[in-house]
Amino acid sequence: MTDIILSTQNGEPVASSRDVAKRFGKRHDHVIRDIEELIKGFPKNGDTPMFFKTEYTHPQNHQKYPMYLMNRDGFSMLAMGFTGKEAVQWKLKYIEAFNAMEKQLAQQHRDQREVQDVNIQNAIDRVIGARKALDKKTAFLDECRKAREENKAVYLQAKSLCGIAKATYSKDCSTVRAMETAVRMAQDNLTHAVDDLTIVAKGYPFYAALMDSLLDELAPAKKED
Repeated sequence: MTDIILSTQNGEPVASSRDVAKRFGKRHDHVIRDIEELIKGFPKNGDTPMFFKTEYTHPQNHQKYPMYLMNRDGFSMLAMGFTGKEAVQWKLKYIEAFNAMEKQLAQQHRDQREVQDVNIQNAIDRVIGARKALDKKTAFLDECRKAREENKAVYLQAKSLCGIAKATYSKDCSTVRAMETAVRMAQDNLTHAVDDLTIVAKGYPFYAALMDSLLDELAPAKKED
């Protein structure tokens, strides 16, 4: 299996026509000819996911030449016509190599999904935390505004206590302004948290449903901005 060189294309293992030609003792131009004959037989001539046309640079003259990459199905179609004892051995080695890489890619995909799941949950937690902080600050701002209006009425009515009432009202105004700034900052934090979640969860199978659900819940908070 260590003799086989595979790479990846579109998330699946692929073999190169150059490597296949080398392993099976064939001329590369003949292998390309065979591949192109196969492609001609497919629907939509030349358009198939089994083979991917590319090129390579020759190490000696540094010129570019055509080459094909093929997935497991493409290799199977091509190698079907290869005969001989050594051909059978190389077919088995390629099958083993494809199996091993597919298993490796599947594990990498599971690992990536686990990391993504953790990142998404952390991003959701940040959104929830930002929403709670916004709600708490908004509620306190409402209380401050209510106190300011009550003390404003006292200030306007109590002429004899004008100095004290004015000082209290002035302090309330300062508190309200500070809390309005705090609420705007909390709203910005919430917006950034939602944006981060959007980036992290992009491509997740339930991405659309997840974002719709969260945004529906966050809508009332956003309206207070």
